[in-house]
Amino acid sequence: MDKSSALFDFTPYLAQREEVLGLIRNFASHHAFRSAAVEELELDEDFYRRPLRPEDLEFLKFMKPVPAERVSRLPALATQRLLLSLNEVSVARLPRAGSVEDFEAFDAFYGERNQVLGARIRPFLEHYGFTFLGNEAGHGETAGDLAARVRDVVVQEKAFWTEMFALLTDNDYLVEGLRFIMIQRYSLAPSRRMAIERAAASGFFDSVPAEDRPDLSAQALAPLLARVAQASGVIRREHSYWQFYLPTSMAKANLLYALGSRPDRAFALLGAAFVAEAEGVAFMAALTQACPHLLSPGSPPFDAAAATHALSARCSRALARVERDFGAQGLFRAAQGIGAGARIAERARWDLGEQLKWLSAIDRYVEFAHRIDKRVAVECPGIDRETFIEPRDMCSTTHVHNDHRLVVIRNEEGRMLFWGNLGMRHEMSHGDMVLIPDGRLHGSTVLSEECTYDQPIIPDEWIEELQQELRASPSAS
Repeated sequence: MDKSSALFDFTPYLAQREEVLGLIRNFASHHAFRSAAVEELELDEDFYRRPLRPEDLEFLKFMKPVPAERVSRLPALATQRLLLSLNEVSVARLPRAGSVEDFEAFDAFYGERNQVLGARIRPFLEHYGFTFLGNEAGHGETAGDLAARVRDVVVQEKAFWTEMFALLTDNDYLVEGLRFIMIQRYSLAPSRRMAIERAAASGFFDSVPAEDRPDLSAQALAPLLARVAQASGVIRREHSYWQFYLPTSMAKANLLYALGSRPDRAFALLGAAFVAEAEGVAFMAALTQACPHLLSPGSPPFDAAAATHALSARCSRALARVERDFGAQGLFRAAQGIGAGARIAERARWDLGEQLKWLSAIDRYVEFAHRIDKRVAVECPGIDRETFIEPRDMCSTTHVHNDHRLVVIRNEEGRMLFWGNLGMRHEMSHGDMVLIPDGRLHGSTVLSEECTYDQPIIPDEWIEELQQELRASPSAS
């Protein structure tokens, strides 16, 4: 594909890398972005506090753009956390009260420093994190072809959610799984809506009639989503559960912000926004089918067929109008947005699915860890590993690894809490261990005066053998 028409291309930004790296680290050094303390696993509805884990930025080089197969790894996580933070220094959230401290945090977060630094580093980060998107469009596709691609997103998303709810039920993890899911969908929904509504107010959708535009407000569905969120323990405002956002969940919001900040991407935003709406329709269809007990007594069931039909009709009319008024070029640009939205949706399904499969089978991954530890002792006693010695209350802001690791507590007095989900408190002491596949979000807190733990780095083929075993078990079917 001709890079001149690509939505994102990191190549021109490589020459700026050294300069921008310094700006990125400067931005992340702001007090609001420091790593989390023990008591900050949940943030108390503090919109201005976003632990970025800035220490990772000392060794991340930002040289090769994030490829599609590595959207769950540390460079992607750091990039999407940075983008969501800097995108929202222009989203007004007023202080919670009139105290001096509240206004100091308010002024610091929205100050010129963050505004200017954010504007300077955003293009670099967007092209770094999204170069793999927007290359899916083909010349010659009709409006009907593109509307069919949006309908396909509904089908694919609904199939995923139906399978995922079944797995969570089989693994007796439905409540906990819903909690993690709602953090990804409900807690980040305001960011996605803000990106769309702000762009709409700026004329991005003026190519189509108001009644045919994508709609992420979901007013009719908001009460149900709120009930599900509350029932699963997600009761605080965004971004209180910041530490549990997956990189791909943030990427879906950041993609809309990226397209919605560039008027020349107006047609692409139109396409991507229809895909975002299609995701929501599919999720609601699967949710109401899997969890009918969460519906209010007497409330009408969610009519998935009617919602899909209405979305498809609006999308078809909108794309037909673009084709009529703006020809092949306008339609191609809308196709780029549909392709980018569908691609990041597919990657987000994979990422969330892998996280939930790991969390819902954590006891098996403890068992796998012991088996691997014995294998290491026999076959690879000198295997690559990192060893950490940490004091009481040392808190590890949630993060991911670019490789498969064990966590093994080595000292007799060592104790830590390990988690990968809101409410998860997996306590570990001497000799305890757990397997963390690459790209799985997790964090920990030291409970003892000191804790020494190893992280042996495990070969891919060892992990694949165990995952094949897990997939073959009845609960994974």
